[in-house]
Amino acid sequence: MNQLSPKYPSLLRLASLCALIFFTGLAHAEKWNNPPAKLPSGVEHKTFTSASMKCEVGYNIYLPPEYAADPKRHFPVIYYLHGRGGNESSHLVAFGLLDEAIKAGKVQPVIYVHAMAGRHSGYVDSPDGSVMGETVVIKELIPHIDAIYRTVAKKEGRAVEGFSKGGQGALLYAFKFPELFSSVIGYGAGLANGTELKKELPGVFKQMHGDDIQQFDDNSAWAGVRRNAAKLRTGLAISLVIGDKDQHLDRNRRMHALLDELKIPHHYQELPGVGHDTGRVYRDMGVKGFSAHSQSFVVPAK
Repeated sequence: MNQLSPKYPSLLRLASLCALIFFTGLAHAEKWNNPPAKLPSGVEHKTFTSASMKCEVGYNIYLPPEYAADPKRHFPVIYYLHGRGGNESSHLVAFGLLDEAIKAGKVQPVIYVHAMAGRHSGYVDSPDGSVMGETVVIKELIPHIDAIYRTVAKKEGRAVEGFSKGGQGALLYAFKFPELFSSVIGYGAGLANGTELKKELPGVFKQMHGDDIQQFDDNSAWAGVRRNAAKLRTGLAISLVIGDKDQHLDRNRRMHALLDELKIPHHYQELPGVGHDTGRVYRDMGVKGFSAHSQSFVVPAK
């Protein structure tokens, strides 16, 4: 029997709309819900209904063992943003690294959420509204997580990180919304400016930025850090981690120099012999990153 029968007209309409978006080529033929073939220990794949995208959007969430053991306790949340072409089920190995670190007492118990923001959104909203990468994360996913789970639902209990384009997205969000996050790490961050991105990904650039270099630059991490420099000098732990063989090395060095110029405290690290390799970077630095986030959290007394 067809599970989306007319008996459930709202589900049928929702599925039809998502299919329309998919097959007409809008949102880069986006698939917003991507359950993994196999879930890591302690991880669940969930969805929420996105008002902006008008369909179900997936996320993977890790709850530490203490979450079930202590039903009155609230936990900080770390958000992970995927790289370009990825989704919420990319880089699942990070869940295992965190789980082992928590069980070994190296990192305090935290909730870990892998977001889906569109494979090529660059973590912004497109001018035509077809891909709402920023809205899906900032205005929909984060409030959803705070409403459904026992989180520390404030700046002092929230961090964001990501790799490649997700690293750029993490920095963009932390610089643009410093009131939401206490810690940010950009791993191998793809910190292109408008001119660079238009040359590298012209189709994506046209859809997500209206082919307008100035529009991109005005809404980039580069603009955000200048606009909110005074706010970023306190209350936000900022880290940039990049391999010295990574193609984005020069861009990260430029951001490091800009942060120095603006007198914004931050940690900057180049990894010798490491390229643009998610697995290698997280094996070397992932647990240290989780620990760094933890040091910025202010957890309520039990």
